[in-house]
Amino acid sequence: MDTHKKLLILGAGKMGGSLLRGLTASNKLDFDISVIEPNLSNDIQKLININAIEYYKSAENIKDPDFDLVIFAVKPQAVNEVCKGLVKNLSQKKIFSIISILAGTKIKEFEGFFKESPVIRTMPNLAVSEGSGFTALCGSINVNKSFKAIASRIFSEVGEVIWVDDEDMMDVITATSGSGPAYFFFLTECLALIAEEMGMSQQDSYKLSRQVALGSADVMRNSTESLASLRKKVTSKGGTTEAALDVLMDSEKEFYNIFKKAIKEAFKRSKELSN
Repeated sequence: MDTHKKLLILGAGKMGGSLLRGLTASNKLDFDISVIEPNLSNDIQKLININAIEYYKSAENIKDPDFDLVIFAVKPQAVNEVCKGLVKNLSQKKIFSIISILAGTKIKEFEGFFKESPVIRTMPNLAVSEGSGFTALCGSINVNKSFKAIASRIFSEVGEVIWVDDEDMMDVITATSGSGPAYFFFLTECLALIAEEMGMSQQDSYKLSRQVALGSADVMRNSTESLASLRKKVTSKGGTTEAALDVLMDSEKEFYNIFKKAIKEAFKRSKELSN
């Protein structure tokens, strides 16, 4: 770990902030962390103060630019501008490693600016802030075992990790896992709204739908059974769940196909960002 001790996080917005929360909460990774973020939220400002993290508004303000590892968490549209700023302001005496959590940004984008730096592209999701995220990782050809182990350890501290060999798979992962929490939030939101429309109070509807989601997640986490098997456990012959699933799982697969179409649109957008 010593070879990657000095860490710079570029961007502390939604995803960068989530990763920062996860890293500081684990207390297991001994990094000397610095953050660059021009517009800090109040909660991230508190996190930085509590953990004595070095904070800068831009790369131009960095006092000691000799970093071992740089995590890119800026908006994908800003990556070229940010890379140019780093080339200008960071020490080029030492080759630093790069981890990117930018959706739709390929490894070659970084290699164009930092030709000798090993690059790991990742796609974490929002739940890394709670230590229960999912992150897929894909490395450039010059990523060694040590760097791969460090990246695995960083993201293992904030959830589950997989490695993929084909970078094109990152678009699939972006559309399913990266955007995935929003799908579950929407389904939970629908459950609450429908319960309210059927007569429950708004407060009770929200409490019900939230706990159904949390409880179901706990069951999945603690079970070795397939998702289909868990679903069938709740579905009694001739019961209420079966009546609902007869609609959701009709012969035309209408719900499935709508969901599939939505994910394919996310996949298409990820590819557009990549190009």
